[in-house]
Amino acid sequence: MICNSFAKGLTVLGISSEVFFPIDMNISHCSGCDSCSESGVCEITDDMDIFYKIFAECDLLVLATPTHFSGPSSKIKTVIDRFQPAWFRRGKHPRFAAALISGGGKTPNFNNTISIFKAFSATAEMKWLGHLGIPNTDELELHDVSGPAFDYGKEIGLTLVNSL
Repeated sequence: MICNSFAKGLTVLGISSEVFFPIDMNISHCSGCDSCSESGVCEITDDMDIFYKIFAECDLLVLATPTHFSGPSSKIKTVIDRFQPAWFRRGKHPRFAAALISGGGKTPNFNNTISIFKAFSATAEMKWLGHLGIPNTDELELHDVSGPAFDYGKEIGLTLVNSL
């Protein structure tokens, strides 16, 4: 719901977006074979190919994850790790990155996740635009999280519009 609300915030500014849920996709862990260092292409054929294509075409990449033990979910970390071919290919990539992070407790620690996302952003040469952290999602109602996500989508969207 947070991702879709963020996307709606972009839409009101005329910015199109696509939302993907890696948890529902077939994405394997990086095997560390290092074949991508020579070819710029990952040997593993799975749904990560969708992200490689989108990565080369979009202006903004928004990473979203619940906080698990003060870090990102293992699935979003797997997606980040599988971008190894992008470092060797050095092709077109998004200009900007941002994050949506939720935590079930009242005071989740988002710092580790933010650090990982910022490192990914810097390595991929994307300008980091910031994050929206939403704590206490175990207790909040749907409208309590959708409003801030929508507003953050508009905020990030204005940054995109103003950068053109």
